[in-house]
This record gives sequence, structure tokens and C-alpha cells, in this order.
Amino acid sequence: MTTPVNTMSNANLIKRSIAVWAIVCLISGALLYAEQIRRQFWAQDREFSALYSTIGAVLTQNESVLPLLSGDEDIAALRKKFPHILALEKTTDRELDAARVEPLHDQQYWLYNPWRQIRVLIDLAPLLATSHTFSRLHMHFPTNPDETASGAFWHWQRTFPQHTQPFTLNADAEPDWLGVSWFSFPLVFFGWAVVIAVASVAFWQRKARKEAEQRAHYYQHARLNTLGEITAGIVHEINQPLTAVQTWIQGAQRQQMQDNPQAVSQALAAALVQTQRIGALLTRFREHVVQEKVTLRDTDLVQCWQQVVNLLEHECKAEHITVSHHFAPDASTVQADRLWLEQVLHNILSNAIQAQQDIPQGWVRIESQKKGDAVLITVTDGGPGFSPEALQNAFMPFYSGRKEGIGLGMTLTESLMTRMNGAIMLNNAPGGGAQILLQLANDKETSHG
Repeated sequence: MTTPVNTMSNANLIKRSIAVWAIVCLISGALLYAEQIRRQFWAQDREFSALYSTIGAVLTQNESVLPLLSGDEDIAALRKKFPHILALEKTTDRELDAARVEPLHDQQYWLYNPWRQIRVLIDLAPLLATSHTFSRLHMHFPTNPDETASGAFWHWQRTFPQHTQPFTLNADAEPDWLGVSWFSFPLVFFGWAVVIAVASVAFWQRKARKEAEQRAHYYQHARLNTLGEITAGIVHEINQPLTAVQTWIQGAQRQQMQDNPQAVSQALAAALVQTQRIGALLTRFREHVVQEKVTLRDTDLVQCWQQVVNLLEHECKAEHITVSHHFAPDASTVQADRLWLEQVLHNILSNAIQAQQDIPQGWVRIESQKKGDAVLITVTDGGPGFSPEALQNAFMPFYSGRKEGIGLGMTLTESLMTRMNGAIMLNNAPGGGAQILLQLANDKETSHG
């Protein structure tokens, strides 16, 4: 049986799944984007390290070769091995503690060997002019003033360890914010959608299975294994006719004291009808417990409802409840067991009356309409309606929204509707108040009783 409660629960599950998917996609998308930007950084960091190693090797060569030169070498032959050396000159009277490096321009500098009184012109510009992805790349000489920060998003700075050439390599770069792999984002989002969908379906199936098992357990326990429930159910169902019997007998006694034999006869006849109803109810309880086969017949819905209203007429007047109806001409006959249908309608009307005890002018309305091969019966009242908890647990045995309630009326009602191949659904009317939907077959061809 599918109820609006289950539909609402499924809709809430879908909404929660979509919300979870959106949050997970937002987080994973941000992490994926940050990871791709981080990879850009590490790629340029490796590029900076490679360039630093290349220049460091050249500086090491300078310090290794310079002590071996005398100043008379052929510069052309020397440049074949060391292309970064542009010139070789001898010096005179160079102080031993004089500066070993003198910047020239454009990353060129003189490197001195005061012990041999020679100097070589080193050009690092070709090394710095190689293809790279930095927005700015330059060498800082110790004799030059410090340069102000460039304001770039990424900045690298590293000083070479050579004693005579303590230069600092600087590089700046900006992330390519739009140069990420956008194709990976839909794949990640789709992957999360599949994962969350599978998890949601598994959760829903587990929850539905658990609820079904719980309901089946309670249902079987209530019907077959708990004598207390059966007893309470009998008490619940025969309470109304028994009360009516007591009322009629008391009335007969009063009429007898007033020597009104005709009224006494009418009261006793009405009491007899109620006792016969009690007997029929007990018979149906036995059929319900032992699961005897029931035969569904054409049942007049209008007569059943009128019988229930007559039984509860005193309660309706006491609580100022107005009862109205509208039965469509083509939806006044259903396939049902007459007494069971009266029990179902009796329970629903009785609950509606009890729910409106604190309302000055309550009302209950029943309507029927044809729906395909079935009849849809709608009972609406002017009470406070079902609470979310009641919508979820109304059919559970021993659950009641009233302190004095036994909690078996709706359980038995659902059981009787199921045995009559019908369905019952609980809802709240748009304008307020409880709304109960009953669906029963309209003809014998659709009945499986």
C-alpha cells in the first residue's frame, strides 16, 4: 500500500539527496579546481628548480675554471667549451681583497681572480632568456639595490651557494585561472550523482524493508499472537453498540415506570438490534483472526454510511458535529463486506468526532466519486488534522494520538480494507482537518475477495 506519507518521505529523500549532491559537488569542485591550480604551481616550481640547477652549474664552472686561466688563452677556443664567457682580460695592481664581481649590464658581470690578475666577462642572459612560463625572471647581484616586490601571486627567490658569485635568482608567475581541465568537472559531478543515487536507493530500500518488516511483525503479532490485542480490539469495537444497548434498556426502564408499553417495546427492539450487531462483530473478529475466506458483494455505500451515522447520532449531537455527504450516482455501490465496511466507516467517523471535542461547531463530510474501475471515498473533518507523527505511525498497533486511546482502531481499519482488496490513505486537507481516502472496487470483475 502506498500512502501520501510514503510519497512525502520519498520526495524528502530525493530533496535531501539532491542537496547532498550539490554540497558534495561544490566541495569536490572547489578541491579539484584548487588541486589543478596547485599543480600549476608545482610545475613552475620544478621549472624554477631546473633553471636554478642549470645556472648553478655554470657558476660552479666559473669558479673551477677561473683559477686555471693565465690570461693568455685563446678566447675563441675557450668559448667553445664555455660559451657564457665573453671576454678574458689581464688586470694590474688588483687588490686581493677587492670585489670579486662587478656587474656590467643585462645580466653580464666581470669575475676577477686577483691572485692571477685576470678577469673574465660572464654573460648569463642566454640562460635567463630560455623558454619559460614565468611572467618575470631575473638575476639579482649583491651589489645592486634590493628590488621592490612585484606583487605577483607566486614568487620564487633562491640564492646560489657559490662564494664568489652569491647571486639570487628571482621569478614571478601568475596562475592561469581559466586554464584548468574543465572536462574533469562534469565527470566528477556525474560520478558523485551515481554514488549518491545508489546510496539513496540502498538507503530507501533498507528503510522500506525495515518498515515493512516492522509492520508485518506488529501486524502478525497483533492479529495472531497477542490475546490482549484481540481482547482490546473486541472491547473497542463492541463498546459503541454495548453503550447503545445500555441506553435503550435504561430508556425502557424509564418508560416502563411511566407505564408506556409501546415505548418500552420500541426501546427493547432497538436494544435487540444492537445485541445482534455485537454478535455479528464477534463473528467477524473470529473470521479476521483465523483468516477465513471472505466473499465480497455489491454493498450500498449510502446505506452503510447512514447506519453508521445512526449508531453515532448521540455522539454527534453531544459534540455538536454536523455530518454531510455527497455520493456520486455512479459511485454508490462498492465490492465489500457490509459489516466490515460499516466497521471501517464507524472507526473513521468516531475518530473524527473525538478529534473535534474542543471545537464549538465541528463537521464531517463524506464524498464518493468514480475512479476508473474503483470508487474513491473521501472523508474530511474540521478537526486539527493529523500530526506528522500520526501520519507516519497511525497504522501501527497500539499507537494513538489520544491518551485514552487503545491504538487499534486504525490498525483494524487498515486490515479490513486490505482484506476487501481496498486501500486506505491518510492526509491533511488543504483547508485544514484530517482527510482519509478509501478506495474499493466498483464491480465484481476487479474484486478478488
